[in-house]
Amino acid sequence: MIDFQKIFQLAEFKVEPAIDTVSFGSRSIAIKSMAMKILCYLASHEGQLVTRDDLRERVWNNSTVSDHAINNHIYGLRRALSKLDPKAKYIHTVTGTGTNGYRLNARITQSRSEPFTHPLDLPHEFCTEKLKSGAKKTKLDRPNYIYLFLSILLVLIIVYFFYFTYRYIVEPTKYNTVTAITSHEGREQSSSVSEDGEILIYSNRVDRTQKWQLYASRVNDFGNAKKIFNDPFGNDNFVSISPDKKKIAFIRYKRGSRGIYLADFDAQSLQASNAKIYIKLSVHNLSPSINWLNNNQFFYNAKETPTAPLKFYLYNIALNISEQITSPAMNTFGDLMATISPNKKWLALMRSDGAFGYRLYLLNINTKDLVSTPVYSNEMRTGFSFSDNSQHLYFIDEQGYFSKLDVYNSSISKVSDKQYIGYWPIKIYGKPQFIMQQDWGLSSLTTQIIKHANPLKGGDGVAEVIVKNNMSIRAIEGVGNGGLIFASVGANYKIQLWRYEEGVARQLSKFNEKPKYKPPLSLNWQKGSNKALLSLNKTCRLVNIDTGKDTPLCPFGESFYAGRFSLDANSLYLAGFKHDKPNAVKLAVTGYPLTKLSIMANANTIVQHTADDFYYSEHGSYDIYYYNSRTLKHIKLISRTYISNPYSVNDFIVTKRGIYYMDRVKIRENAIYYYDFNKKTTEFVIHSKDNYPNIVLSDDEQYIYLIQSYDNNSNLLLVQ
Repeated sequence: MIDFQKIFQLAEFKVEPAIDTVSFGSRSIAIKSMAMKILCYLASHEGQLVTRDDLRERVWNNSTVSDHAINNHIYGLRRALSKLDPKAKYIHTVTGTGTNGYRLNARITQSRSEPFTHPLDLPHEFCTEKLKSGAKKTKLDRPNYIYLFLSILLVLIIVYFFYFTYRYIVEPTKYNTVTAITSHEGREQSSSVSEDGEILIYSNRVDRTQKWQLYASRVNDFGNAKKIFNDPFGNDNFVSISPDKKKIAFIRYKRGSRGIYLADFDAQSLQASNAKIYIKLSVHNLSPSINWLNNNQFFYNAKETPTAPLKFYLYNIALNISEQITSPAMNTFGDLMATISPNKKWLALMRSDGAFGYRLYLLNINTKDLVSTPVYSNEMRTGFSFSDNSQHLYFIDEQGYFSKLDVYNSSISKVSDKQYIGYWPIKIYGKPQFIMQQDWGLSSLTTQIIKHANPLKGGDGVAEVIVKNNMSIRAIEGVGNGGLIFASVGANYKIQLWRYEEGVARQLSKFNEKPKYKPPLSLNWQKGSNKALLSLNKTCRLVNIDTGKDTPLCPFGESFYAGRFSLDANSLYLAGFKHDKPNAVKLAVTGYPLTKLSIMANANTIVQHTADDFYYSEHGSYDIYYYNSRTLKHIKLISRTYISNPYSVNDFIVTKRGIYYMDRVKIRENAIYYYDFNKKTTEFVIHSKDNYPNIVLSDDEQYIYLIQSYDNNSNLLLVQ
């Protein structure tokens, strides 16, 4: 019988489990301990199918380990063996109904005479010498008392050290205590804690008419916060403090001089001075992520054009140069946020995956190697921070639980029993405490539905709030006679469907609020019926607008984020992605057939106006095109500047005489415009506070309905 704790042969490979080493001839390679455990388990089941559940139960002893983590370790094993012998292909993937897993096809042998010495075994010369025959001791002499006392003291110190390490580093306390630590009017955000855990800096804004101001406090005295600059006209945000606490870097929204500024910081008075711009940024860079590597260098992210992805750069203050660090794929948001590990080895960053959601990656600062992790989110604002020993990354998971990722074995575990206690956790060094942001309504802003009297039809353009449910409203659609249906994100992060009619909004209770349902959201009503198409979670569902009862409609395995009914309601026009590229299709309401729309392949919203006339906006540019399926006439009608959401779903409406559409021609100057078919001209209609891609027009065009953000108070939270 083979002892898999000792050296054994795997075909021509020599495997040494005690020192995590595999050899082939004269060459050796070290592998991860977890990879060695997997290899030994596969070897102990030579020729047998080993499922991922087997590996979770027998190797990890953790049923929550993701398939992604297991796949990564299997890939690492294969790569290690192939480096020693390119012909070695012993680990086979097995697929099939009910039989997914791995099988090791290699002869396993072991020599009985194979020596084995554990690296921690002690040499024999440390054995104690026997007492001479007849030499009896009936009591301890004074030196022995001293040795005994020192030994006991040493044991107590070791026990205390391991207790402290276990309690605060290895297995922290459950972080269920949440306390508000700020009391400013308005909203606090973008907190930053100094590396030594002594100073907290953050930004505050009373409301949207005011400017962002920077504040600082000591971690042991949160209530005594001070404004960093005595400049009432400053507009500063997204601050980060240098390791020596002598400088701060932040973004300043200053007309003509927008960018990343540096200022001298006095850690005693908590005041800053001599602010100067070092990196100029365009208006497309709303919220750079700034992280200090050392006292002379910091990472930041920026993009060159509105449609370009965010990339991370390393800026050197002394040399005044920026070096590009990351290269995300085009046609994505890119790299949104990052944080540096205390040991300065890793830059953890959240990257758009090209279609929906964002994945956490680890960039090795020295080698520039990029490693994916199993942490994934559909929310742009998921922040994260490292543990003091750089072994764990703390984050808020998809279900709203405070969780941690083990950087070295990719396992994930919860560290709090409470859901939705806050987001963007910032670790306070040396303490089992975190600073978090209070939720703002499950979106970047809480939103409401407003109604404008259309100026093009004689209205005054004044907005009236008609729905305010203190949640994030993500999609709206008209259902005739002044009625609306809309989708909200509830306090449990589940999607809710609502209907508004005759001045009253009510929740559609029969909608099946599944935890897996995620934004982006899109709604389209089948005129003259009680049916609507709800696009969510990369698929679509048919919804009864009276009850909310929903049934699946789009085929499984596709990836769609927006859909609209054809004029005859027998088909759907769907926009989505395939292999990370835009993909528009036509689908029969029965689910078959599915036809690719080559001429409109890049569309993200398709509107059928007549039997032959189509209008669509194009993914990336948001420009609006006309296409006639009979004459094959294809022209661009409207060039747009910017839409804030890449999944532009209901951002234009086609009428008999023209098109109502939204655009942002200048920063913070969102508006609704009207394109006249006959005149081929564009005119301004109304200002829009926000740029959320949803417009509803009443049947008589007298009213325009939009989603609008509004301010509410929030705090920074201490979680411990």
